[in-house]
Amino acid sequence: MEIVLCILYTLLFVFLIYKLPFFRVDGVSWKILTSLFLVKILSALVLTFIYAYYYSNRLESDIFKYFDDGKIIFNSIKNNPFDYLRMVTGIGDDAPHLDQYYNLTNFWYKAFDYNLYNDNHTIIRFNAIVMLFSFGYFNVHNIFMAFISFTGFTAIFKTFYPYFWNKRNALLFSVFLIPSVLLWTSGLLKEGILMFAFGFFVYYTNKLTYRSFSWKFLTGLLLVTALLFIIKFYILLTALPGIISVFSIKWFKKFPAFPIVAGVHIIIISAFFFFRYNSIYNFPNILSCKQHDFINMISKLPNTGSRINLPLIEPTISSFALNTPKALVNSFFRPHIFEVHSIMAIPSALENLFIVIVMILTIIFFKKADIKNFPWFWFCLSFVFILFILCGLTTPVLGALVRYRAPALPFLFIIFLTFIDLNRIHNLIKNFKLFVKWKK
Repeated sequence: MEIVLCILYTLLFVFLIYKLPFFRVDGVSWKILTSLFLVKILSALVLTFIYAYYYSNRLESDIFKYFDDGKIIFNSIKNNPFDYLRMVTGIGDDAPHLDQYYNLTNFWYKAFDYNLYNDNHTIIRFNAIVMLFSFGYFNVHNIFMAFISFTGFTAIFKTFYPYFWNKRNALLFSVFLIPSVLLWTSGLLKEGILMFAFGFFVYYTNKLTYRSFSWKFLTGLLLVTALLFIIKFYILLTALPGIISVFSIKWFKKFPAFPIVAGVHIIIISAFFFFRYNSIYNFPNILSCKQHDFINMISKLPNTGSRINLPLIEPTISSFALNTPKALVNSFFRPHIFEVHSIMAIPSALENLFIVIVMILTIIFFKKADIKNFPWFWFCLSFVFILFILCGLTTPVLGALVRYRAPALPFLFIIFLTFIDLNRIHNLIKNFKLFVKWKK
């Protein structure tokens, strides 16, 4: 039955890709998009296999533990459908009698919430809603998540395609096919919902800023911003300086972009460290506590092979600044091929090696770009560096670091695409082939 449902829902989503105007992109056929969607489903299945193989205890497996809690919330529909509606919508979900369901779950409550929204609720609710269609079959949830995530990546592709229409295939790879991004955003994890929300966050912002105002786009932007807030609040904060920069470049188009972007970041970073709304929302202190708690938690776990030593950060601008270089090195280059100690680390190390190679090729085959007409370059630059710094500062496990940095990788490769001269590389390969043929 599970296989039949998976096939039927896959065909339904393929039909939507074929039929819906949103998936129509000049120069990119629906067959290509369908193939990319199927790759995401395959990636979701690979992720499921990895978690099933390496985590014998479901309570330690992210993709299974939220699914199991979602099933508990869903089962409430048998007792009282209104209880189910309260819990999945969040409206009146704090009623005392609902504790009879929450107490059966394992992850509805967090040990540390830092007075921020508990994003466990979002993924648990997602599973509880999909249960209406899945009849409790796990891989049906994978299909739904793969499609939701794919839709968000399509929104990112459509945003950047007008700037890279002559590098279409490279852009398709950058957005859809980076291995770690495929793995972590396709299966039943929070990252799938995150990339759906973030993709449309970028898409609607671009529409409102550089296309035409529409209440539809504004409503969409507000909705996905709210979704970002409840799924990964720190991603929203990380993107804020870049988004404000995009708006500012549009508003002050008579001025050079760099001083505008620099000014925006100086103001926001100053506010981050020195503005105190109250003692609860002290963000430097929250990040410092998160890092300390993460390190303490990992130190109590046995056999954490990819653990790395991080200097403890304090909630001061000097502490953050001193530790930023090491954070960037960790996020960009680790794990590297000389510290591979398990099979699971090999793909990540090879991907990092590939990033280094592309970085070197971009330098060798550098082509001056017209970034004056590409304001989203500044967003990509800002988002990649801020997220990489944040992940590198707070994550003492390389396996987790590779996962947490994944949302930034498509934008990193878009930066490379901005400056790399693919025609020179193509001609070099062509001439090399001719030379080899002549030698024979």
